[in-house]
Amino acid sequence: MRKLKIFTVIISTFFVSLFLISGGRKDLKTEPALSSRSGTAIIMTGAAARIPQEAGLLEELYDRGLLKDVVFISGVSSGSLNAVMLNGILDGRITWAEYKEILYNLKNSDIYIQSGEKKLPVNTQPARNLFTRIVEGKLGYHQIGDLPIMTAISFTHLKDLDLKKEVYRMCSRKINTETDTTLSLVDIMMASSSFPIAFPPCRIRNVKTIPDVEYIDGGVGDDHLPYRALLEFEKFRGKGVAKVYIISRKSDSIPEVSEELKGLGIDDKGRFDKLGISLDNILQKGLMKRLMAFSEEAPEMINLSYVWIPDFKNDFLMFNFENLKEQYILTRQWAKTHNPVPLGDYLLYNMIKKD
Repeated sequence: MRKLKIFTVIISTFFVSLFLISGGRKDLKTEPALSSRSGTAIIMTGAAARIPQEAGLLEELYDRGLLKDVVFISGVSSGSLNAVMLNGILDGRITWAEYKEILYNLKNSDIYIQSGEKKLPVNTQPARNLFTRIVEGKLGYHQIGDLPIMTAISFTHLKDLDLKKEVYRMCSRKINTETDTTLSLVDIMMASSSFPIAFPPCRIRNVKTIPDVEYIDGGVGDDHLPYRALLEFEKFRGKGVAKVYIISRKSDSIPEVSEELKGLGIDDKGRFDKLGISLDNILQKGLMKRLMAFSEEAPEMINLSYVWIPDFKNDFLMFNFENLKEQYILTRQWAKTHNPVPLGDYLLYNMIKKD
């Protein structure tokens, strides 16, 4: 009976977190349009174990010659990991072939392990070891300020028990009040990719500009689509970007919450899948809300922004890191015959589809 109560609390908290992800604020005042524009911005959502889908789209943009003038990158959760790796590729410190080799050989145990009888959160020390080896050891990026391209990584924390959330956008240059360019890049990546309940919250060492608390996935807050750092960058720069690519991962076509839980060590006997509860539907609604918010807060960006999300038949669990090669190959095959969709067209299509 006690185990059932603990399980119920875990799952309830899990879905409260998802509810927060799907929400959004409208309290940011729109800045006046900027007359001068240049450069390309990349904005990436979270993807968890679907990280190779975003990476595959980035490589296709690279091959098409569309990443020659990247001036800003924004990422959250695993999107922040791709943001760091894109810095390394554009900086000439790692090749696409080397990055793919890393992804293709990953296993779940390279990201997390189960510790003792406690199922959730999992132990993410393996992920920290991996990030340290690649980001610090191979790329030579120790502090977020080491990133050569202006890059913003989002993370958040929940205040007390009222579930109010505060999003922080830590940048590689001092474009906002919370940014400290001397903070550990690995710490920031760990915080941003700490999906609530499944992964443990993370502390960032030596903070001075933000609270000294434990942080979680920035996608839980207003940065499910981390576009606001781009608006901060444009204001800081005094000049807008000429083009924006919004990169994300596909949503599964069937409810698989029970399968996700099973992979994390909890067997609910398929109850959530039978109820038709879909993690992907919740996340997709969150993405649409943030795309709408972006278009409302920066209407001048609608004609400059493009959405690219792969759409193939295969489904992949969010926390299974053992099929990344298959995802990468499928995404590249799909991307060869599809183009990024203008933001206005994407929003219109999805509104018609919803009706």
